[in-house]
Amino acid sequence: MIQNRSVATIDAPEFINVTPYNPLISQCEIKVFYLGENRNHSYITKDVAIQMANSLPGTPIVGAWREDIEDFGDHGHVITLEDGEVKFACKTRPYGFVAPDAQVWFQKFKDTDEFGNEVEREYLMTTGYLWTGQYEEAMKAIKEGQAQSMELDESSLDGRWATNSKSGMEFFIINDAVFSKLCILGDNVEPCFEGASVTKPEVSKNFTVDKEFGYTLYTMMKELKDALSQNGGRLNMLNNIKEYEADGDDSLFGENGEETEPETTETEGDPEVTETEGESEGSEEPEEDAPAGGLLGLTNNGGEGGDEGGDDSKPDDSEPAEEIIDDEESNLRQRYGFTVEDYNNLAAQVESMQAELEELRNFKHEIINQRKDALINRYHMLSLEDKKDIIQHKEEYTLEEIEAKLAILYVEKNVNFDTLDGKEEIEVGNENDPILTFSLETETTEAVPAFVEALRLNRK
Repeated sequence: MIQNRSVATIDAPEFINVTPYNPLISQCEIKVFYLGENRNHSYITKDVAIQMANSLPGTPIVGAWREDIEDFGDHGHVITLEDGEVKFACKTRPYGFVAPDAQVWFQKFKDTDEFGNEVEREYLMTTGYLWTGQYEEAMKAIKEGQAQSMELDESSLDGRWATNSKSGMEFFIINDAVFSKLCILGDNVEPCFEGASVTKPEVSKNFTVDKEFGYTLYTMMKELKDALSQNGGRLNMLNNIKEYEADGDDSLFGENGEETEPETTETEGDPEVTETEGESEGSEEPEEDAPAGGLLGLTNNGGEGGDEGGDDSKPDDSEPAEEIIDDEESNLRQRYGFTVEDYNNLAAQVESMQAELEELRNFKHEIINQRKDALINRYHMLSLEDKKDIIQHKEEYTLEEIEAKLAILYVEKNVNFDTLDGKEEIEVGNENDPILTFSLETETTEAVPAFVEALRLNRK
């Protein structure tokens, strides 16, 4: 019980911007397990792995460090006999964790055994953090890389035994499970999944994206599109920049990403830049590199060129319009790195990119729909009435969701749950059983792993 009382006031909390960084923590990459059959006589499909992955965030990364060999051991399980009762204990300690917002993905690897045989396997992977500043031994996983073995919560384990008709081997097919720990193993301990490991970031280091740059680029493109649509395809760039320089603001756009309309002020002697639809009387032909859509006309005191409207004042003959434009273009390039012509060229590129993006989206949508139709047609053993709901809502479902729904429909209509391969189906796990681990003990001389034997004893 807390001795001293502390009550929050009604003042609003003051939040601070935090940049996640701690020199005492090291990021790591984890190959958790691979799909399909493994040498511990269990079997995990991709759909089940995706479901299990939901329990990865927040999972502790543990290990049993042995000072006598200066290396990690196995899962650290200890069986003791106390007061005539057999009790299970664990010597592992937490060395880190899988972050709550960790990335989880599938990656294919070519595993090579000690005889040089290569096997391609698809691993479930994620990222985590190790407290290397608190526990120096954890740095061994970062510097050298260590084998890893997952531990599953026995109470949540759901599965069944079945025999592979091709190999004749018996496997425990996992239907669902929750991760309880990821265990760092020593160099002399063989993991169940050959390539499972905890290492420094290798694959995931290429995932880093400059999010701030991407957001800035997206914002610039959106502002450019809005500005062009509001100004008939062109912007009075020189006038906008002059007004913002006068106000001490370097931005061309407001806080909400929309083009702002600065108040115009007339100052005697300072020419105002305006747009003209055609050529002013007495003006020269526009240069080839002038912005498309017309020439930037120059008048004094806000007057417009031509005989109609405004006064008859003209620019000073000693300062031709073309020279002033060149000076402004030069100032733009020096200050902002682009000119009006650059701006218009960028607008054309953005429009072209948006058209290509829309074509790619339509093409991708068509390909995905073709794959969905092919997947639905593969289940020809189901009637159209059985698949009616899936067909009607295929646009809403992903390929994985469609395959899962079709598989469930097929199982419900064709599988007898009372028997499987001529054997009674069993329920695995109860809260009194030890935690299910995935590793191969080098000391055992049994013909089958201890994990398999324990499950068989449960069945009896």
